[in-house]
Amino acid sequence: MECRNDGCPRTHEDDIMDIPLDDPEANKAAAKIQASFRGHMTRKRMKEDKPREEVRASAELG
Repeated sequence: MECRNDGCPRTHEDDIMDIPLDDPEANKAAAKIQASFRGHMTRKRMKEDKPREEVRASAELG
């Protein structure tokens, strides 16, 4: 969270430090976020690679 007032007592670093790292629910949530992001990146990479494979396959057939 960003505070727009100069007199804000909390900083962004304080907010991050409030997360309990040994909490099983927090670990589950972090694992879910990481898995989702990894899946997103894999699908993105596969989408970028697909046109090149199709071009190669059509060149081999033709």
